[in-house]
Parts: sequence; structure tokens; C-alpha cells
Amino acid sequence: MIKAVSDLPVAIGFGIKTPEDAGIMGKIGDGVVVGSAIVDKIKDIGNNGENKRDVVELVRSLSKALKG
Repeated sequence: MIKAVSDLPVAIGFGIKTPEDAGIMGKIGDGVVVGSAIVDKIKDIGNNGENKRDVVELVRSLSKALKG
């Protein structure tokens, strides 16, 4: 509905947590905004000693879903 009344790009930013979410929303909007999923992953690193590369891999997987 927003795209019908505006030429501005539309980004979707609520509930994007998985590559599947990003892929679906990327087809509807012009972009996706991921916040809490990345913050949660960073928090897990601090609490569980996970590798920082997990954050990079999450972002890569989200990005790949948008391109695929």
C-alpha cells in the first residue's frame, strides 16, 4: 500500500531474524532492516563465548537470501 502512494524506497524492519524472513521481505520491500537478530547474536557471543564470526555469518546469510 505504501508503494502505491510514494516513490520513496520502502524498507521492512520488524521481525527479520532469519535468511528466510529476509528473502520473503526482500521481495516485498526495497530493503530489509535487521537489528535485534544481530544484537541477540552479539549478546550470545558475550554469554557463551561463541566465535565473533557467527555474527558475520548471520549477516552473510541474510544478505545472500536477499540476492538469491
